[in-house]
Order: sequence, then structure tokens, then C-alpha cells
Amino acid sequence: MLTASNIAAAMEVSKGRIYRALSTPFPLPFILTPASEKGGASERLYSIGVVLPRIKDAFKPESDQIKKLFKYGGYNV
Repeated sequence: MLTASNIAAAMEVSKGRIYRALSTPFPLPFILTPASEKGGASERLYSIGVVLPRIKDAFKPESDQIKKLFKYGGYNV
């Protein structure tokens, strides 16, 4: 599962651009991380299969950036 921070680091853009790409023209499905005992914000977790087509369309990534996405998502490459 990928967070917006992981995707932003792989694409070398800001989190704002990532959130905008993932929510336009319609928001992609996500799950929220469980809240910790101390509280605080939870992060959105996206599946690589849902994110990859939108990222390819919005940013035209190179092959090394796609490899970074898989690495950050915990998938074996």
C-alpha cells in the first residue's frame, strides 16, 4: 500500500500535486491507517493497481520512478 508521501517521493513532486492527481476527475478508493493510541492524523493508503494508471496518465513517469513506487509500496521488484 502506498501513501501520498511515498508517491510524491517517487515522482519527485509535492504531495499537493499527488492529491490533486488522485482526486481528479474522481477520487480513487483508499483506506485509512489505524489511529495510534495517542491520536493524530491517519494517512490514506492506496493500492498500486489503482494508483499506477492515474500516475502514468498524469505524470508520464520513467521506468526508474515506477520501480520506486513498487519499492515504497513494499512490493518485491
